Amino acid sequence: MHQKHQMTLVGNNQAKQIHGVLKYTPEDFVVDELPLYEPCGIGEHLYLQVTKTNMSHEYLIRNIAKHFGVKKRDIGCAGRKDLKAVTTQMLSLYLPGKSVDVPNAIDGIKVRSFSWHSNKLRLGHLLGNRFSICLREVDSSNFTLIEQRLKSLSEAGLPNYFGPQRFGNNNDNHLHGQYFITQEWQQLVESMLSGKERHHKFAKNGEYKKALDAWQFGQPAQRNILEALIKGKSPEQACKTIPRTLVTLCVNAFQSAIFNDVLEQRVKTDSYNKLIEGDLVWNHDGGGRTFSISSEDAVSADILERSAHCKVSPSGPLWGAKMRLASGEVLCNEKKVVETFGVTEEHLNAMKKYAQGARRPLCVPVRNTSVKVDSDSILLQFDLPAGSYATVVINILLSGVL
Repeated sequence: MHQKHQMTLVGNNQAKQIHGVLKYTPEDFVVDELPLYEPCGIGEHLYLQVTKTNMSHEYLIRNIAKHFGVKKRDIGCAGRKDLKAVTTQMLSLYLPGKSVDVPNAIDGIKVRSFSWHSNKLRLGHLLGNRFSICLREVDSSNFTLIEQRLKSLSEAGLPNYFGPQRFGNNNDNHLHGQYFITQEWQQLVESMLSGKERHHKFAKNGEYKKALDAWQFGQPAQRNILEALIKGKSPEQACKTIPRTLVTLCVNAFQSAIFNDVLEQRVKTDSYNKLIEGDLVWNHDGGGRTFSISSEDAVSADILERSAHCKVSPSGPLWGAKMRLASGEVLCNEKKVVETFGVTEEHLNAMKKYAQGARRPLCVPVRNTSVKVDSDSILLQFDLPAGSYATVVINILLSGVL
């Protein structure tokens, strides 16, 4: 879901667009995980701190599992890291009663350190990530403006949009999720089989056998749909062959699209980083706990001080059956956004099979910022909380709008 908002970050009436090249090489995008805790040194889970370069998460897990002779499900991680990047993170391996030799490298994966701990590393078990990002081909006349924009973000807080990675290579995972929830099976078939290649055109024309024969390697979900259609199955039956993991991924993307649009509305009204009556307030220093706020509390000196330093912020919906609802005008506005997607309360409740629902902060702190410049490149460093996207920061720095 693309950002369409046009609120100027710095005082210009017309935000200046800046040219810059991101991820020219993997070394231009460095991510270091900030752990929530350190392993205690004893236990049945081996904790490995590893660094990968230009490597997918799937390749990382597969090769670590193969080397230590464990199942992939026995490997824990706090979060997935970018492919075209140099990333350092912690993994845990369940190895009860085993003595293991830990090498310095495993199939191109560097092992930085290791220890033992009593529990598996779970998704979200991290404070955040530290990013070191090199933007190339930047005109030196824009260095100061980029630095000013980063300073503004660190003061105001980052609009916590989901980045484009969330929506898939073709920016359509949220549409797949929406059609699955609303049970628009024909639209889902067309969406899953759409594209510009020859096999996509065969599918669009209903030539499913030709499409399957020409279909590129991989993409088992699309191949399953085609095989079902060739056998005369209905669009609904064909869609029910989509693996549950992919359905969940697409439903999560749909949740994210709704969230991004809610956030966009708050950016337009200059309230993405300000608390208003009816908000569920996200406590950044309280493990993500939320609390409701009255109109009196919203303007209290304590809340205004904590909000100004991004210790608390408004939250937005990751819609699902168990999501805590805001109240008053905030809830009304969130429901209006949902209606623009053509979904009902019944559809949203149906999402509980794939996504329970939660709140997510609309605004997050950008901390420990620094800028270093070279002849035509600029090195940016900053910390973001878990689940926030560095690509959103870069987009704002180059465009000047939130």
